[in-house]
Order: sequence, then C-alpha cells, then structure tokens
Amino acid sequence: MTDAETTALVERARLSVTLTLFATSRMVEAQATGDARVIAAADAVKQIAGTIDQISDDTVLRLATVNTISQGLLARLITARLAEVGFALPCCVNAAEFFQPLVEQVDVIMHRARQRLN
Repeated sequence: MTDAETTALVERARLSVTLTLFATSRMVEAQATGDARVIAAADAVKQIAGTIDQISDDTVLRLATVNTISQGLLARLITARLAEVGFALPCCVNAAEFFQPLVEQVDVIMHRARQRLN
C-alpha cells in the first residue's frame, strides 16, 4: 500500500467516524424531542456514512489537504453542511452527492489561488 493509499484510508475512516458521531447525536436528539425531522436527519447521515467508500481516494486526499491547509475550516464546513442536509428535503442519498458541492467549492478556491500565484 502506498503512502497516498494509506492516507486516503485514514482520512476516509476519519470522515466516516465524523458522520457516524453526527448521526448518533441526531438520534439522541430525536429520542429526546420525538421530532420526525431529526430522525430523518439521523437516517440520512447514517446513509451518507455508509457510502463513504464510494468517494475516490483523490477526492478524499484533496479534502484532507484543504482541511489541513485551512487549519480545520473544511471540517467546520462539513459539519455545517451536515446540519443543513439533515433538515433539507430531499436528503442526500449517498456520500458522493453529499460531498459534491464541497468538492466543487474546493476546486474553485484552489483554481483562484493558483491564478493569484501566477
């Protein structure tokens, strides 16, 4: 296994744990409130976590790199997106759909950064 593959594996596991913890917190909240929206949010996030392996290693590595460079800002944006998606209908059906807008934003930011360096 190459270093890049190992890093992607670790980052994928980290993302999966983050999603699973968020889903668990939503489920605890759902049990406390009985709010059907919160139950739907927990289910949607569990579904996203269950499909994290569908995201390419390149995408996972790019997200990890941007998160490191931004000193954790991307992780905060992912958390905000989780809260947004958790109450938006229709819910994301998989991790690729969930991360696509974030990947597009990262691509735009990186493109602009490269242009400013030249």
